[in-house]
Amino acid sequence: MTRPVTWLLTSGLLLAIALVPRPARAVNVVPPVVTLVNNDSGDQDDMCFWLHPQELSRSTVIVSDKKAGSLFVYDLKGNRLQAIAVPKPGNIDIRYNFPLGGERVDIVALNERKTRKILVYKVDRGTRMLLRVDDDNIRTGENYGFTLYRSPVSGRFYAFTGPEMETLIKQWELVDDRKGRIKGEGPLRILGPGGIVEGMLADDETGTLYMSQESGGIWKYSAEPSGDTSGSRIASAGEHGLVPDVEGITLYYRAGGAGYLIVSSQGSNTFKVYDRRPPHDYIGTFMVRGVEGTDGCDVINLPLGSAFRGGVFACHSGSGEPRPVELVQWSDIAGALGLASDTGYWDPRAARASNLGQGPPVTGTVTPVAPDTGRRSPPRRPVAKER
Repeated sequence: MTRPVTWLLTSGLLLAIALVPRPARAVNVVPPVVTLVNNDSGDQDDMCFWLHPQELSRSTVIVSDKKAGSLFVYDLKGNRLQAIAVPKPGNIDIRYNFPLGGERVDIVALNERKTRKILVYKVDRGTRMLLRVDDDNIRTGENYGFTLYRSPVSGRFYAFTGPEMETLIKQWELVDDRKGRIKGEGPLRILGPGGIVEGMLADDETGTLYMSQESGGIWKYSAEPSGDTSGSRIASAGEHGLVPDVEGITLYYRAGGAGYLIVSSQGSNTFKVYDRRPPHDYIGTFMVRGVEGTDGCDVINLPLGSAFRGGVFACHSGSGEPRPVELVQWSDIAGALGLASDTGYWDPRAARASNLGQGPPVTGTVTPVAPDTGRRSPPRRPVAKER
């Protein structure tokens, strides 16, 4: 069929415009405000925050350094408070109000790669120091990645870890051994995403386990011990500039199941942000100035004193020697990407059972707790005084 000349010219012009390469979308760059490093550190590639129960400005950052063979505890100004020798610490995580010896304690746990164990410490709430409390017998076999989980259904505490190659993730329960120590029971089940998985996190409100498969993308599973062992990939390497290795992963909680998954795209020196809610749409990308090759990252929504009124994001930096942890104001990230901030909804110290759980009902010996009615106590505010 003959086309009018004007139609042909217009079509050709549109085709030419479509073929012209478009400039890459600018990546938002945010500045670090505090650097955590000390004379003994080497490569501090994972971390977690401990929240002070009365004065949030006195909270700490606990860092795992495999190269130095140490754990380091820092205050929010970057001062080193404690160093603990550990042969080859892996990833590190924290949960609050673990029942031990008739009291509720805050526990920090990690996978130790040399002895192939899970190590558990409690935080002295007065001194902010760590004290080892496991029974020295939580043997996992070869381990690489690690995370903790507190079930919103039962209130019980779990750990996940697995070997480096062709990863099979094992789930363990952490319990009081009635002798003043914490022991491990399991493995309760095994999950098989395959490939290499180091970065993991558990959503203590929805009962979901997220994993960063280094060459493949992001996977999610039920975190409940009786949950389905089949997972689903929610983001693939190559999409939206997610470049292997896919590494550290963390979660920003908001009310109603909202919030953000933040993932280290190590190959592009960026961080990818996804919607916490299914189907986990991609939201945006940011960089931290001077930071490259990030392994671990973490985020807290609560206002940690005057320096971090809107919350704080932490990340490992693979650039420079020794390799530090950088702290970034969440408000800078939220402002750059147009993200919401919620400094009152989620307090991990006060976390309780939720009606947002997405996994199957738990069966067997697990005793369900009362469901969340949606009513919450007013958020705990930090004392204005700072030290």
